[in-house]
Amino acid sequence: MVSIRIVHLIYTFAVGLFAGLLYTFEQGVIPTLATLNATEYAHIEQGLIRALDAFPTGVIVVANLAMWLPLYPLIRLWSQRHTTYWRLTALGWALFFFGVGVFTIVLNVPINNAVLAWDQAAPPADWAQVREAWNQLNAIRTPINYVSFGLLIWAAFGEGEASG
Repeated sequence: MVSIRIVHLIYTFAVGLFAGLLYTFEQGVIPTLATLNATEYAHIEQGLIRALDAFPTGVIVVANLAMWLPLYPLIRLWSQRHTTYWRLTALGWALFFFGVGVFTIVLNVPINNAVLAWDQAAPPADWAQVREAWNQLNAIRTPINYVSFGLLIWAAFGEGEASG
């Protein structure tokens, strides 16, 4: 079905964009933030959080497309749930939804909110531990996002109505 192919392309692209964002953090942003002192870190991190949350068509919209659009083919093709396409899409969706989406909302976002409440001139004494906790959580969700992205790409080549 053309509609399923188009929707698959959109949510796979969204998952890929999110994977790219997490890759950028793992490879560039986190190592750079590790070189900063407490006040520099508080200032820069608060700026990053605000910038990523402020743009209305940015991270939140992309993450929502990635979390909710896969439900369309999964529901429409329920009768084909035995196909490679359906199973890979379901697994890719579940990994992104729970391993990245829910994980981020439940674990990373509360840390971001705590960082936003810091006084930039006098961050808390445990600022480095908070930074490390966020980094460890990011190190878990990043490879989960990569696997999800790979599964959705693989699904595009799977058997079933969406690819036939």
